[in-house]
Amino acid sequence: MTDIQELSRRIDLEDVAATTDLLVSSIRDTARHFRRTGAIVALSGGIDSSACLGLAVRALGPKRVVALTLPDKESSGETVGYAQEVADAFGVELLHRDITAPLDALGCYDDRLAVVRRIVPEFDADAGDRYSVEFDPALGNDEQLQSFRLNVIRGGEQTMHRLGGRDFLTIMAATNQKQRIRMLSTYRIADERNQIVVGTSNRLELDQGFYVKHGDGCGEVFPLRHLLKSHVYEVAAHIGVPESVQKRPPTTDTFSAPQSQEEYFYGTSVRTNDELWLAWDQKEDAGATAERLGLSTSDVEKFFELYTRRSLYAEYLLTSL
Repeated sequence: MTDIQELSRRIDLEDVAATTDLLVSSIRDTARHFRRTGAIVALSGGIDSSACLGLAVRALGPKRVVALTLPDKESSGETVGYAQEVADAFGVELLHRDITAPLDALGCYDDRLAVVRRIVPEFDADAGDRYSVEFDPALGNDEQLQSFRLNVIRGGEQTMHRLGGRDFLTIMAATNQKQRIRMLSTYRIADERNQIVVGTSNRLELDQGFYVKHGDGCGEVFPLRHLLKSHVYEVAAHIGVPESVQKRPPTTDTFSAPQSQEEYFYGTSVRTNDELWLAWDQKEDAGATAERLGLSTSDVEKFFELYTRRSLYAEYLLTSL
């Protein structure tokens, strides 16, 4: 039998069809193992969850799969639209649950705004001010350390602000409630319908800790767990994910200001990040990687060190019992 890990050791899949078949089998086998009659996929409107929905439909059929969209008041207006387009493309039912009320009750919005207003006292969300947290990879500067910054948009003008450790942790702790409420809502439906929850995280997200403990890190099966983001796009095209979703830049849909995953976590493009991570994972020399990708050796070393730190953090995320 073909080993999916062997299929995904390169930046491009050697056999997209064979890989897809293995992913489909993993969902079907998991449902059978746990004696569940179907599967549920929480849709973000992005490429990963859309691909997972398509794979689940191939595994179990459209009538045994449910899609779920879980926006809150800070979600992009496009999120539900993309989710509906994907659900329609694969012929599945789409459920809608707005999670603003429970997040508000937990203090998610107020706790984050308190930090933002302490840094930018004139910040006024009611007047249309927006914010996000961004990762600064500090490329091209050997002396600068990588860090997270507060991005504030007021009156059409953007400003960046230093984000101290405690302030960063407060914002992220409150933000993580979004993923936990979403997963709580997902399991509420899955349990009632006797379904498995399909986790949508890919290989880098799982290895680098780009998910929330007891949030989107939950699920009975993770079909994308061995795939780079570049691989996910190949599978998505193969199974018929709508082209509009394939062309949509990966977003976080996490803060009030629009933001890409590059700005929030990766610090570079999807393709370059996959190349860098794969080189780090295979213990390639930083100088050789830099020459191959047209980057400076110091920048590659920064990414390699980042991947090592994040991989250690991911170990914490895996401890639950």
